[in-house]
Amino acid sequence: PAQRPSASASTPAAPPQAPASAPAPAPRPSAPEPPPVSPEDDIPEDDDPDLDESALSGKELLVRELGATVVEEITNE
Repeated sequence: PAQRPSASASTPAAPPQAPASAPAPAPRPSAPEPPPVSPEDDIPEDDDPDLDESALSGKELLVRELGATVVEEITNE
């Protein structure tokens, strides 16, 4: 007589599950608030060497900062 495969052999096994008693991870404390800064301290001085008042943007800024080269300009109509 031929043996029939058991029903458990034809169904895939369920994936293992984590134990229900595992504790949830503790929430992280939030970062402390930075101290308030007065507006006078937030404004750069006129002699600040990092102060750059050039109003470059777009193509001019890319050329100066990255050495970019314009290959082709396309005008929008």
